[in-house]
Amino acid sequence: MNIEVHTDWGLPGLRAMADCPVLVVVDVLSFSTAADIATSTGARVRPMRWREESADPDVVLAQPRSWDRWSLSPSSLRTLTPDVLLGLPSPNGATLCAEAAGSGAAVFAGCLRNAAAVAQAAARRGGPVGVVAAGERRDDELRPAIEDLLGAGAIISALPGRRSPEAELAAAAFQAVSGDIGALLADCESGRELADLGFAHDVALAAEVNSSRTAPVLRDGVLAAR
Repeated sequence: MNIEVHTDWGLPGLRAMADCPVLVVVDVLSFSTAADIATSTGARVRPMRWREESADPDVVLAQPRSWDRWSLSPSSLRTLTPDVLLGLPSPNGATLCAEAAGSGAAVFAGCLRNAAAVAQAAARRGGPVGVVAAGERRDDELRPAIEDLLGAGAIISALPGRRSPEAELAAAAFQAVSGDIGALLADCESGRELADLGFAHDVALAAEVNSSRTAPVLRDGVLAAR
């Protein structure tokens, strides 16, 4: 199946690709990786805008980042059980998923770990497919982040069809450095920040390319394994 594949950055990019019937939100460090880990346990994830509170008593609200409590740290979510509905706020990936929930598109949470699985699931839906690299928001300004460029490129590399120039460049960037992903993530700005906070293990976890077969898809505002 040949489909059109596009990519763009952050909330402006998401809105620019609003006509795409399939959207993939890529926030490698850490929302999309956290969503992959969580849904692979059978749990469900409600993406929440940053600092949003949930009035749903069934939602277990994740912490911003913690070693020993369920949080935005992907490693902390390995102990989730299938009965949990986890509210997971983040300023980038979760906020984009929450925004995309009302678009009518099929929305996936993609990362390096599940790049091939998400590409396969997205391709089955048809196209065009819009791959949104989340980047980092700082003081309401967008900073492109190489981890999200590489995550988007990994997914685009596994999608069939005609690519926009931006998507072609993202795929080429991933393919050029695919053998050195772990070192690049550890040494990029976001990776160093997490290591300084004591979460280098989350960076290593996020760098495990195609280690997961889970493709979290948004249904009624909740991400679950397809």
